[in-house]
Amino acid sequence: MYLTGSIGSVQGALALVEATRLWREYHLGGEVVEALRGIDLTIEQGDFVALLGRSGSGKSTLLNLLGGLDRPSRGSIRVGGIELAEMNKRELSLYRRTMVGFIFQSFNLVTSLRAWENVALPLVFQGIGRFERKKRAHELLERVGLGKRAAHVPSEMSGGEQQRVAIARALVNDPRMLLCDEPTGNLDTSTSDQIMQMLLENHKSGATLVMVTHDPALAEQHAQRTLRMADGQFLSEVPA
Repeated sequence: MYLTGSIGSVQGALALVEATRLWREYHLGGEVVEALRGIDLTIEQGDFVALLGRSGSGKSTLLNLLGGLDRPSRGSIRVGGIELAEMNKRELSLYRRTMVGFIFQSFNLVTSLRAWENVALPLVFQGIGRFERKKRAHELLERVGLGKRAAHVPSEMSGGEQQRVAIARALVNDPRMLLCDEPTGNLDTSTSDQIMQMLLENHKSGATLVMVTHDPALAEQHAQRTLRMADGQFLSEVPA
């Protein structure tokens, strides 16, 4: 389907994300910058959606709103039936800990912590004991092929290894939705392929993936839906 500003879902499908007339404006130097301009969006549970567009098109802004890292200026955004715009800081923090997992281009690992401690960090805020945190972290590091690197700090790992640690951290709370902001942007082609295969495995197991990318080939090869953005709006949807 090709729609301007509005992207829908197949009728009858289970919607995980429902955004309606979503705006995000920033006030910079006395000027208003419209990062998102009244978009509508529905994402189904288990979908793999790629957000494609140039820098400044609104992709990362939308991802931040989906993850509860930012609030809309106006409009509605519901995830799993929860209205994010009405939640207070404590409720948003709980939402981020239990509903979503973040994977960033820059990894965002704590440099002083070992790999397993980075993976286990989200569990600290849930009050889970050290033994259980370490157990879960080691299981996930084994799953991403880094069981023998659990005691290493980020500076002792390659970029691809650090991104695999970041993926394990994103999965430690078994989130319903993974939000990926250029997860392969800093990696070589071989490592990028490995990372994408890991994400696809999680998608096949039932996770919903929303991935920001500048790479049309990456979106075309892997995503079920590609939403093209420009100037804070959707230009079109390209289904797989």
